Amino acid sequence: MWHFGNTLSGTFSVFDNTGTTIVTKELTANILDSGISRNGMLAYCATANSKTEHSYKIFLFDLETGEELFCVTPQTGGMESYAFDEDKKLLIADVKGVGKFRYDRDGDFVDAGYLDEANLGSSDYSRVIRAAEKILEEPVVSQARAREVLDAVIRARSLGADANPAWRPNALKVQGLAHNMLDDPHDAIKVYEEAIVRTPK
Repeated sequence: MWHFGNTLSGTFSVFDNTGTTIVTKELTANILDSGISRNGMLAYCATANSKTEHSYKIFLFDLETGEELFCVTPQTGGMESYAFDEDKKLLIADVKGVGKFRYDRDGDFVDAGYLDEANLGSSDYSRVIRAAEKILEEPVVSQARAREVLDAVIRARSLGADANPAWRPNALKVQGLAHNMLDDPHDAIKVYEEAIVRTPK
């Protein structure tokens, strides 16, 4: 339930079939999405951005005990839909064009290692570029990994990044970083210079 007024807020409530309240959570952010598992044992809600502690969070509740299992910031960085693994009490984020990623009952992001690979292979050029930059910022990046990132960024440019004035400079910058890691200063300088020219004023 949304609250109307000058502040962003909402109340997440779940009731049993007699109308008795199982869970009530007062939130200082608007509720974007919510759902209940088919077996009626779990429920979640997701909040929008706000200037409070409840900004951009997902909550999971155990409806058998009325307990809040976790409140975490989503790790998948996009518009997700959510489902449940009812037996293991997992919340599953389904990101279109990327994959499905699990949170355990403690809110730990089980599939963190898989997310970077999935983003790198995504059809969403913004995800590819962000994942590539993150990988290149790791303390140790092998030549093979740098080559994989370079290929992914070149693919991201062909997917539409080059046609987007806001994303093309980013793609070029990350491509330059990859060239640099591959000991190819000539191509690195070339794309860096193009990135400077293409950066919106």
